[in-house]
Amino acid sequence: MTKESVPEGVLAQRQPGLYSVTPRMPLGRITPEQLNIINEVVQEFRLPGVRVTAGQRLKLQGIPADKLDGVVERLGPLGEFCKHYVQACPGTTSCRMAMRDSMAMGARLEEFLNTLTLPAKVKAGVSGCSMCCSESFVRDIGLMGKKHGWTVVFGGNAGRRVRTGDVLAENVDDDEALRVVGCALGVYALKAKPKERTARFVERVGIEMVMAALG
Repeated sequence: MTKESVPEGVLAQRQPGLYSVTPRMPLGRITPEQLNIINEVVQEFRLPGVRVTAGQRLKLQGIPADKLDGVVERLGPLGEFCKHYVQACPGTTSCRMAMRDSMAMGARLEEFLNTLTLPAKVKAGVSGCSMCCSESFVRDIGLMGKKHGWTVVFGGNAGRRVRTGDVLAENVDDDEALRVVGCALGVYALKAKPKERTARFVERVGIEMVMAALG
């Protein structure tokens, strides 16, 4: 199987001829019916099993090339590729510490991000309070809930070169938070190099360029 023929979102494993698929699970949520589909796929195609990833996802691994198309087709909507990753804590749906509804905001943010074409992948973290359980300060886009609104963070990274994101706005409501995110990503889309993540972009051009676009 050539690189060009691999479905979008499917990853080649280290072992030759094997691939992995991460079922679509917005904000880490999955229904009983979707769990049944994943279980049926694993058994039907005799896959090794399922791994829980660090990003609140399930990953089907050890898929031979000749079974890959069948697995993706059998997963249906669960096999759809999600361009950008949004992690969210439970927020006010269940956490007593939460100040904001991070699940609802995370859903809005993911929907917005997936309308954009950006130079590289974008990871976002939406935390319902300052405990920052979704690692908002080390994500490309970070939202952190406080009593009077959201703190919006841009340009974080938790990889080999860790970078704490810059605060773009504080105490803003849902709509304003998304507007600020859109402005920041607009500059990033226009000025970043291909495959340049936001952290490296901000280091290269300076956060002042991003701040100037906020209006």
